[in-house]
Amino acid sequence: MKKVAVIGLDTAKEKLISDLMELGMVEITDQAQKLTESEEWRGLGERDGDSDKLTVMDYDINRVAVALETLEKFSTAKKPLFETRKAMKQSEFAKTMAGRSEIEKNIEYVLELNDKHHGLKELINKKQSELISLTPWKDYDLPLEETGTKNTILDLGVVPSTVDILALKELAEDGDNAVVLKEVNRDRDFIYLAAMTTRDCEEDMMTVLKQYGYTPLPLKDFIGTPAENMQKLRKEIEETEKDCSQLEEEINKADSLKFGIQCVYDQMCMERDAERVKSKLLKTKRTFNLEGWVPAKSMDAVSKLLTENECYFDFRDPEEGEDVPVMTQNGSFVYPFEVITEMYSLPDYRGVDPTKFFAIFYAMFFGIMLSDAGYGIVIAVTCFILLHKFDLEGATYKMIKMFLYCGVSTVFWGAMFGGWFGDFFQVAAKTIFNKEINIEPLWFNPIDDPTRLLIWSLVFGVVHLFLGMGIKAGMLIKDGKMFDAVCDIFSWYMVIIGGAMYLAGGSISQALVKPGMYITILGALILLFTGGRKNKGFGKVTGGLSSLYNVTSYISDILSYSRLLALGLATGVIAQVVNTMGSLMGGGIVGTIVLMIVFVIGHTFNLAINALGAFVHSSRLQYIEFFGKFYEDGGEEFRPFGKDTKYVRITKDSDGGKK
Repeated sequence: MKKVAVIGLDTAKEKLISDLMELGMVEITDQAQKLTESEEWRGLGERDGDSDKLTVMDYDINRVAVALETLEKFSTAKKPLFETRKAMKQSEFAKTMAGRSEIEKNIEYVLELNDKHHGLKELINKKQSELISLTPWKDYDLPLEETGTKNTILDLGVVPSTVDILALKELAEDGDNAVVLKEVNRDRDFIYLAAMTTRDCEEDMMTVLKQYGYTPLPLKDFIGTPAENMQKLRKEIEETEKDCSQLEEEINKADSLKFGIQCVYDQMCMERDAERVKSKLLKTKRTFNLEGWVPAKSMDAVSKLLTENECYFDFRDPEEGEDVPVMTQNGSFVYPFEVITEMYSLPDYRGVDPTKFFAIFYAMFFGIMLSDAGYGIVIAVTCFILLHKFDLEGATYKMIKMFLYCGVSTVFWGAMFGGWFGDFFQVAAKTIFNKEINIEPLWFNPIDDPTRLLIWSLVFGVVHLFLGMGIKAGMLIKDGKMFDAVCDIFSWYMVIIGGAMYLAGGSISQALVKPGMYITILGALILLFTGGRKNKGFGKVTGGLSSLYNVTSYISDILSYSRLLALGLATGVIAQVVNTMGSLMGGGIVGTIVLMIVFVIGHTFNLAINALGAFVHSSRLQYIEFFGKFYEDGGEEFRPFGKDTKYVRITKDSDGGKK
């Protein structure tokens, strides 16, 4: 990365921002910090941008988003498996934007339909609430507007269901009070009462009722009996729902307007982003100042653009302690595996991108863990179809392509271990045709010889770990710390390799045993005498012992690779169990049908659960064992200022829609 500083005339600012967005190669940094930290800058300029204009633009974008959400909600069109942006050439997009005024009318039309729909829904909810409130009073046969006569009052209300209604009646009707209480209905929560008395006794009656938690209900706005009002409300709800359905059909018919609205949405977002980026600039009365990060390979293109806009600019290298964004660059095979690195954390700018080192190991470990060629073919073919059927981008594209490679790896290791949907073809031949066939593994069958796979799993693990340690050694040597590389890395090579020669070399040749012992002792002595070299006093001794004690950590790391054996065996054993279950009905038509049903269900489950396990544990071997040896994470992704669109991927007229 290179840091670019730009000064230009205010008259060129709008065009420069537009050109930078088109170029998409500069991450513009915020200059506001200079105004608070530097007296010199504080006196030279002020922060650029218009917050009020941005507020209006955000409001307009939100309205368009509501229109799109409305169309999406009521659309009956079949939704694709993956939502992808449509590739559109600049000339096509410009042609669409030429009709922006008409599209904005369509937006208003959709928003109007949405407002009407909301109004109808609110009306339905209101009437349903009224219907619910009237339901307990359905047996009350007096008009609800009737609240009494000249000398009497009639009040409707509720008391809690826990109230002793007989005691309440006795108290209310006691003495000279002309009070009548009638229980109309009751449910789990309330008792519904009609209370009648003379107007002279109204206050006394209410005093008694309120002692029992009486609450009057506002039903006086209804005209007629509860039953009549309920019938009327049901009819009104039915008619309103019919109007609502017709409106939803009208919104669905407007779905053809969606793409144009999506284009306007993306255009408005680009205009908003262009306005927003100004707040990262500083300005004077006639000039502006811009700073940002540029990939070194893009310097020429950026220089040409700045020159065309008559700007003064200067490039420099990142300074010590400066936060530099990270942009990884890898070949076509390695590129998809970047998603694994991104799921963990991007590398520090001054560190090492691990993707190109672990990519082949990730695919290999995945294949060994799944270890069935039939499953590998299913994964590879499925991913191949998805990549060619859908115009995928970003992390989704990387993930699908990575699984394509992992599927190919699974086919290879499945053939090596003799797994083709377990032993399905052997079982099917025996069950259906009563014939014996044998599919030999190209290498060996782990179910018959698990120890062999365990040994090879540990060997692959040691190679994987040694690569990580080697990267760390390279980083130390690059920093001029050759002695540290020898003491902290190469000494462990000697301990591990020598220990393997001493303990297991006899199975190859007895000539390896004694040299292995000497190499192990030499490596251990280096660790013992240099492990505490950076400590003071007695720490130099304990530091060496502590370094040597780390052998337990390395043994633990190496043993972690035994999961290659565990998951590989799990896949094969479950596959064979599924095939055995499918063959229990024997031959014939019924037996064949049962075998195929069990095959599809059982192997689908086995593939799903063990592919997930292979993905998780392959990732774990990278994150814990491999990354732990050298990785420095914490990098911030390089985010250049460009056309950050949601629905349309705008391409140059000459690039044919390439990503």
